Amino acid sequence: MKYFVVTFALATLAATPAAAQRLSDTFSLQVAAYFPSVDSRVRVDAPNGTSGSSIDFENDLGFDKNRTLPAFMAEWRPNDDWVFNAEYYSLGRQNERAIDRELIVGDTVFPVNATIRSGFDSKIIRFTIGNRFYQTKNFELGAAVGLHGTDFSVFIEGEGSVGGQGGQFQSENRSVFAPLPTIGLFLAWEPAPRVSIAGRFDWLSLSIDDYSGRLLNTEVSAAYRVHKNIDIGAMYRRVDYRVRVNRDNWEGEVKYNFNGPALFVQFGF
Repeated sequence: MKYFVVTFALATLAATPAAAQRLSDTFSLQVAAYFPSVDSRVRVDAPNGTSGSSIDFENDLGFDKNRTLPAFMAEWRPNDDWVFNAEYYSLGRQNERAIDRELIVGDTVFPVNATIRSGFDSKIIRFTIGNRFYQTKNFELGAAVGLHGTDFSVFIEGEGSVGGQGGQFQSENRSVFAPLPTIGLFLAWEPAPRVSIAGRFDWLSLSIDDYSGRLLNTEVSAAYRVHKNIDIGAMYRRVDYRVRVNRDNWEGEVKYNFNGPALFVQFGF
């Protein structure tokens, strides 16, 4: 709430006469600073089917739970019915620490008190095509289909053992791109000439080829138009998904959760 109060105050001070409202913009570009709390868990199974450890990167490996991420979104409204939306954000983290429990990663067993260096990178691309099935001058409601693609890259390395032979440096690296289709709803409302409120909900729960997944993306935002082409605002977003991978280069599971506020500037034309 404090982020919205600050944003609204700045908007009021900087406001100039507004022209077109946001719903009438044909193209918009949003640049945001996202402040999420992150929870990431990974399991890497051995090629013989033996389950690996469920590793909590924040608690087991000491990764920061709170980060600031840049995020970028572009939207195109070619006519009164269709909305095309694309978004990108990424998170890369690395750390080194002594672990306080045994970790099994693929073929490698990392013993208690081993010093482990690890990294977890993710690049997230979201693309949706929406249809506005109900709209008035100041309100719209629509449905969307899309693709939520995430490129995961994980490594864990340090002194470990393979097949009972210990005392050597071992490295386990995995990467996978998980393209998950989604369906969802979106809405936008302009209760006053300078004010816009928006929300969206995207969901998935299904199996596709080498993946089975559950994805939930929800967000709500409020913005104030400070210039005929510029909005500033605040948003709250939650992204929660679980991906089960069954591929030659990675058998296991990824659980990923982002939730927190964001501040953004949006340019509309």
